[in-house]
Amino acid sequence: MGIKKVKQLRKYIEERMRKQGIESYRQLSDISGVSSSELSAIVTGVRKSPNPQLIEKISVAIGGDLMELLDIAGCLSRERIKTSLPEGIDPIQNMVLLPVIGIIRAGQPIYAEENMIGYEPVNPDVIAGGEYFFLLVKGNSMIDSGIRNRSLALVRKQESVENGEVAVVMVDEENATVKRVFFNDKINTITLQPDNPDFSPHTYPIDQVRIIGKVVRAIIDPNIVKNK
Repeated sequence: MGIKKVKQLRKYIEERMRKQGIESYRQLSDISGVSSSELSAIVTGVRKSPNPQLIEKISVAIGGDLMELLDIAGCLSRERIKTSLPEGIDPIQNMVLLPVIGIIRAGQPIYAEENMIGYEPVNPDVIAGGEYFFLLVKGNSMIDSGIRNRSLALVRKQESVENGEVAVVMVDEENATVKRVFFNDKINTITLQPDNPDFSPHTYPIDQVRIIGKVVRAIIDPNIVKNK
């Protein structure tokens, strides 16, 4: 956030604090559940990209407008989601934010702070029913499915998928990967199939593979060079 935005954010929060009878940031910390150090980092601009979940907690505590507070804090980018809607209609009001996961590590919750690299707006109609997140894809093993390096895969959390579906899986509790899943029931194995002839499929005992979620959509940055 720039200096102007930091001042705007602090002014907004402090005005709402006065209306709510909150006398100090320490008290706001207690009410919101946001640590004093994190709260200080946000209102002083040390935290350049505040966690939207923390901004939401602050908003609830001060009785503020969440979307307005997210916008001031720089958590929303209006330029990225402009539409041709009639004047006076703000598309942001119709969006929800999903976490973008940079990597999924064994033994960590998916939403562990060290795994998260940001948030992405999405139409709530796309994610009706279930729990979703975005995974930043690394590599081109699924390029023939339109999923290439640095695509954002929209993932629905679930522990099983249908034969042949694309999923986020973890093998031997290592880092997660995106592959097409085929079940070999007769020999109790799972084959993970890349959608790129330059990559080979691999077959594992079924107990070595854990399905994290189904890939339901991919967002591709057209400015990234193909096969990069």
